[in-house]
Amino acid sequence: MLYANRTLKATDREMEWGMLHQIVMGEHGRGRKLVALTCPSDIEEISAGLHKDLSIGSTKSGNPRIIKANDDKLYMLLSAEGRYTRRGNGTIQVLQSDVDNYHVLRRGNGADGDAGRIGYWDCMVVEAPSNHGIIKVRTGGAGYGIPSDIYIIYERKVYKCTLETLADCCENLGIDIPCEIERDKNGNLAFGDDWIIL
Repeated sequence: MLYANRTLKATDREMEWGMLHQIVMGEHGRGRKLVALTCPSDIEEISAGLHKDLSIGSTKSGNPRIIKANDDKLYMLLSAEGRYTRRGNGTIQVLQSDVDNYHVLRRGNGADGDAGRIGYWDCMVVEAPSNHGIIKVRTGGAGYGIPSDIYIIYERKVYKCTLETLADCCENLGIDIPCEIERDKNGNLAFGDDWIIL
């Protein structure tokens, strides 16, 4: 299974030795790193959401690639790209107690300013547990009031919510809230300190 947290378009990239049809995340250049995944030639885009007919395989050189397959593993294409990052880097986070259950297969990033000195945003291909888990994507420019997206993994499905709707989502699924939730000095909901950047 393959889950994308945003729609990703496929492009033909010309190399010295030929053409590659790829899904691309991140940016190319100084202080930046592009993630380019070769995919089947008939894929024009991968829409946001879960694709049970797609998965991640590997090229002959061992790099991850998108393939057509139906399996029980959950791979996620995650991007924290957002607004201008002077007001907060875009990061992808999991609970500290669960970090060993997530395996980053490819990591990239985009950046603002010269070599990312102003800020950056992460993107990655990650193998996640397919039955239970939680991931938080703190979008770049979070200081502009953009709420983090939360992805609840439960019984081979992925549910998107925010901190404000997390309790309702978990209640609907019949599970306990898997992370700490606090109140800040103004009485607003806030995340606990149990998160770590992947």
